Amino acid sequence: MISYIIGDVKTINEEDFIIENNNMGYQIKTSLSTLALIELNNEYKIYTSLQVREDDMSLYGFYSKEELEMFLLLTSVSSIGPKNAITILSSLGVEDIKLAIANNDIDALTRAKGVGKKTASRIILELMDKVKLMPLAKKSDKSVNLPANEDLDVAKEALINLGYAQNDISNVLLELKDMDLSLEELIKESLKRLI
Repeated sequence: MISYIIGDVKTINEEDFIIENNNMGYQIKTSLSTLALIELNNEYKIYTSLQVREDDMSLYGFYSKEELEMFLLLTSVSSIGPKNAITILSSLGVEDIKLAIANNDIDALTRAKGVGKKTASRIILELMDKVKLMPLAKKSDKSVNLPANEDLDVAKEALINLGYAQNDISNVLLELKDMDLSLEELIKESLKRLI
């Protein structure tokens, strides 16, 4: 199977993008978190999963391995298909999903579009043991306050959705806040420092 694709992003749409590798364009369906982190004509390594159904064969891909892993976990739950998994990832992000499952928090999961209490209960029931084995982002007692800035807020939200710890993100963004970077540059530079 295709584990990942390295290539240049040629088109970005509302729910997918096209990445070119060896003169072939791959349509990748993805989450809002991944879409927020990619730019046209830049090269990325996208972690992928080919989902085959009776009437459809689609390639799903993500900026981070953690997001792909959560996508695969969600699609392993009975009655949750790839589209539902993408919606949940776009609404909540990896860390919030892990926390909701670990804490048996049905209400948190129902914040995702199309997820009712029955589906939320099923997600928790089927994934609890698997999520317990996954690392959760560490939360520090001291929270770091960022200055009011729209780009910093958007960057922080995108990085949280990728599974990084809020305090680590805030510390990195504090270092970068005076560097006059665009939103995309801010996210890219943050990722370099967080990895």
